[in-house]
Amino acid sequence: MRASMIFVLGCIAQWSIAQEIPMFIGTYTHAGSQGIYLYMFDENSGDATMYSSTASEHPSFLARSAKGDMLYAVNETGDSSAALSSFTFDGDALSFVDAMSTEGSYPCHVAVSKRHPIAVVSNYGGGSLSVYRLEKNGGLAEKIQYIQQEGTGPNKERQEASHVHSAFFSPDEKHVYVQNLGTDKVTIYRIDKKNDNYTLVEENHISTPAGGGPRHLVFDEKGKNIYVLLEMTAKIAHYEKDGENWTLVDTVSINEDDFEGEDGAAEIKRSADGKFIYASNRGDANTIALFAVDKSGRLERQKVYPTGGEGPRNFNISPDGRYLLVANQNTNNITVFERNQETGELTDTGKQIEVSTPVCIVF
Repeated sequence: MRASMIFVLGCIAQWSIAQEIPMFIGTYTHAGSQGIYLYMFDENSGDATMYSSTASEHPSFLARSAKGDMLYAVNETGDSSAALSSFTFDGDALSFVDAMSTEGSYPCHVAVSKRHPIAVVSNYGGGSLSVYRLEKNGGLAEKIQYIQQEGTGPNKERQEASHVHSAFFSPDEKHVYVQNLGTDKVTIYRIDKKNDNYTLVEENHISTPAGGGPRHLVFDEKGKNIYVLLEMTAKIAHYEKDGENWTLVDTVSINEDDFEGEDGAAEIKRSADGKFIYASNRGDANTIALFAVDKSGRLERQKVYPTGGEGPRNFNISPDGRYLLVANQNTNNITVFERNQETGELTDTGKQIEVSTPVCIVF
């Protein structure tokens, strides 16, 4: 009996240990941050333990390879040091591999394909895209394309020029959708492959509501609905696919109806089951909104939560769906919410991770 009990306790201990997963945090390094931080996140308790840090200049957005053995970071600077950096991850530590210039200034987003050996960097300051071919081991092989977007928008302060903010691969990985805050446009590029050569070819575009400033987007599972987060008006523009085009279905605010103040919508995510969408707002709001997605794809705002800090630039949902973590850039903290997977509702656990200027969370 005693031997059986020891065996059971041993299994429980192993299971508990197995629930600790790596969590990477990207930061700005002007206020004391070292660069990229690796934490071990316990999916049982919601606790996070600082494990190591890796020096990197302004690694403001991170992306992990499909296998999990590579991490990519944009170095968001306004000069020749603006770059895409790559790191190997052996399950224990990050090791720098190489870096390549983005050509465009202030790169703020990187997307890595799960199907093709390519990565796409969005250069906010330069208003451009940089496309890279990846080696078989995940390292940076070469920059294969540089796309300069042009245009302006009605807001003369924020939309005086092209400002590419993000690029996302479609669910079938046949297209790349690029959000330009400066021009109120989502440009759709087809991924062409000839032999081992890849090219992004402009195929179509979506004009988003004027002055909204598209920042990020999410797709539904089949790629029939897209939800574009508009930074400057803090709204979500919902589009439905109509043949080869996209039709605007609705725009919904991520704020409470009585909110008054400055907006700065930052991030949008969809739950793995597709039932819920979350979106954060900075400015005077400092909130994260929960939306239910009905069977037709329409959104209904359920609740708006304070994020427990200021400047909620990025957030992510833990792989098991039980937690949602918000990076509050201006107050140097990450708030850990417990997430009800049936209702989507969030509960502040009271647990905070203290990090200097956290701006990206990747599991």
